[in-house]
Amino acid sequence: MTERRLIVLTLPKYLRSELKKPLGQLYKSIDIIEEKLHQQLSEDKLIISIGDATTKNLIKLNIQPQICIVDNKIEREPVEHKLTHTDNLVHVNNPAGCITDELVKICIDSINTATSNNPVIIEVKGEEDLAVLPCILNAPKDTFILYGQPKEGVVLVCVNEAFNKAKHFYKQLNKE
Repeated sequence: MTERRLIVLTLPKYLRSELKKPLGQLYKSIDIIEEKLHQQLSEDKLIISIGDATTKNLIKLNIQPQICIVDNKIEREPVEHKLTHTDNLVHVNNPAGCITDELVKICIDSINTATSNNPVIIEVKGEEDLAVLPCILNAPKDTFILYGQPKEGVVLVCVNEAFNKAKHFYKQLNKE
């Protein structure tokens, strides 16, 4: 049996500054959009959180994302926290500045199976920052994706508004 070769997409240097800009609306605090997020959940629409601080802050507000993507770090510093709203935990390796095909597959599988009654936690060994791209490209158009913007706040991405921009960035990643 031949060993499966991991496909890795890497972020070219020229794209780094572009991807540091928010892909959605930037808010100083997650509290500002609390009502909008509760409305999203009440309509059984998907919420995906990317990052430990964002996920922790959502859960503090009693907003439980159907998909949480974490790496157990906040601003590159290790953190200990317990995400206890689900036992559905998946592990994946994903190096910094990359998107592995394994991460993409797990994001797609999670999007296809996650519900309010069956949320998923994706624990990334490495870095989860770029997971926003495969999530935008594969989630239903009415999905909200939230991620932290270091030292600035939280970004709320409406998939239908960010799809073309995410597709543009994704096509520019280098395949290795």
